[in-house]
Amino acid sequence: MAMIHWVQMGERQYAILEGTTRAFARVSPEGDRWVVRWRYGPRAGQGTALRGVSLIQRMVMRWAEHNEAALRQRIPAASRPYEPPTAQERYFYDAVWPGYVPASRQPRRMARENH
Repeated sequence: MAMIHWVQMGERQYAILEGTTRAFARVSPEGDRWVVRWRYGPRAGQGTALRGVSLIQRMVMRWAEHNEAALRQRIPAASRPYEPPTAQERYFYDAVWPGYVPASRQPRRMARENH
């Protein structure tokens, strides 16, 4: 069974499938109704409006349970963290500028500290 985590940001609520990094649906208020917007989901159900937030959440959760495998394939994997340069890259960087590591190979915090 699919485990769905609901994250609330302001009035909006985002549905995130456990084990993935991105929300596949957003539930937000529109007047006296609640509307669902799918990021990775059915195109036909885009903008479905219902009175109660719990009803729309149950609809989203039920859809996710039945389409869990497809959803996991469609949501992109988490981006890889920065990795240090290989030995060959290190050799070429040192030939140009000793101790140089390009920003693309440094975690953001380290890059900020070095400059």
